[in-house]
Amino acid sequence: MNRMALAMLVGGAASLSALLYVGGAWQAAGGTELRLVRVAPAPETTIGINLFTLHWYNRQQAFANMIAQSEWFQSRGEGWSPMPVGQLDALGWVKQLEPGQSATRLLVMPAAPFRPVEVRCTFLGTGQLEADGVVEVTGRGPHSLDLKLSPTGQENEMAWIELTRTDPRDPVRDIDCRKAGTPASVRFDPEFVNFVSGFGVLRFMDWQRTNDNLRLTWSQRALPQTSSQSGPAGASVEDMVDLANTVHADAWFTLPFHADEAYVRSFAQLVHQRLDPGSRVYVELGNEVWNDMFDATKDAEREGLARGLGEGNATRAAMERYAERVTETMRIWTQVFADRPGALVRVAATQNANAGLARMILGFRDTADWVDALATAPYVWMDMDAYHAGDTDRVFAAMPAAIEKSLDMAGEQREIAAQYGKRYITYEAGQHLVTPDLALARSVQRDPRMGQAYARYLTEWRDRFGDTMMLYASTAPISEYGSWGLREYGGQPIAEAPKYQAVHRFLEASH
Repeated sequence: MNRMALAMLVGGAASLSALLYVGGAWQAAGGTELRLVRVAPAPETTIGINLFTLHWYNRQQAFANMIAQSEWFQSRGEGWSPMPVGQLDALGWVKQLEPGQSATRLLVMPAAPFRPVEVRCTFLGTGQLEADGVVEVTGRGPHSLDLKLSPTGQENEMAWIELTRTDPRDPVRDIDCRKAGTPASVRFDPEFVNFVSGFGVLRFMDWQRTNDNLRLTWSQRALPQTSSQSGPAGASVEDMVDLANTVHADAWFTLPFHADEAYVRSFAQLVHQRLDPGSRVYVELGNEVWNDMFDATKDAEREGLARGLGEGNATRAAMERYAERVTETMRIWTQVFADRPGALVRVAATQNANAGLARMILGFRDTADWVDALATAPYVWMDMDAYHAGDTDRVFAAMPAAIEKSLDMAGEQREIAAQYGKRYITYEAGQHLVTPDLALARSVQRDPRMGQAYARYLTEWRDRFGDTMMLYASTAPISEYGSWGLREYGGQPIAEAPKYQAVHRFLEASH
């Protein structure tokens, strides 16, 4: 076996020049014997996508109903504030208005090309709707409002409808604002469906608002008829499954860390009943329960220490508590999918840069018996504080090394997964170049070399690893909090979206 092959097998743990063949075994230059792991040929590569949050300002119309991605605000003539929960019914429609109060709902902007769009809002009940922003009222009826929406593509432009009067005995409800001519039976925006159709797996973590770490019961979940699909309860399970079915993709769900048995079982049963029989479901508990920026991680640490886990070590206690909850959750899903176990992929997730966490999780009690795949997020990362506007060339000069470093660490994770007989996949992946310098961010993200970097990243993943890579994320504007979208807005020309262009070419070549 040559040194290059050995370096790949050990995940880049030693440089080529530091590997020596001594007495029939490969050793590091310091004399430590390297244990070889026989790695099977890379399986077929599947590229999936994380769907970014549904909020209206993310510039992606996912639902045909243009208010499904916003929530109610109230106004009393000066500014907006969240609508008091007590004034909303169980499905999130306004039950009544107080004197001088109105209720506002933002419309998500349609996909490019940006041009005037005719919109019709229909509703039940008795009351009055108005509209403002980059929109004008062109007609009205007892249960309808006709609008002309005129988006220009500016990031912060808004349009909204405003409920100015509603009869408490017959309140305005079931408001549906969609492009004129779109049948009422169409649930998802066709442009969005077309965009996600090429991906093999859809991960719904942001749609589920998993990072909020809320303790919701099954009865509090969102339903398809709920007023907003971007509220605290996230999107309905029915809609997520139906979208996966529509585009013939597998579905990836992230169950709330604190989900009780009734919630987990009901969720699993609904997915089992509704998901196309030929599709698979990936199941994960929480999101990044190793990352202390999230409340679920802090909860896992507190609970783990309180239960005497981790031998007093906070990090180990958090990982062992996570492992306990993973086992509890996956037992239930295993029971529900007992008739088609091949359709279920039970995922344990951990930090790409810390292989020790994977050992803590998979090595805890019988956790490995209830897991099919170990997942990490091998992001291409570099310290962007060292770069400034005008440093675009420097960023791309450093990109190849950043790609190699990330995938080398992924190689360590794959080795651990192999020790337990598990698949190694990613739950998120892509570039992770976060900077508050928006001039630098725009320059880097829009540069054709970003597409070249993605092409290299995807090719190396296919050749070295294979299996499922979940890119993060679908569509989102460039911001100081990251430039996560493969494209910046719905309908963006592919020639102006180098990341998406590279991914699209890779997907086409793979089919």
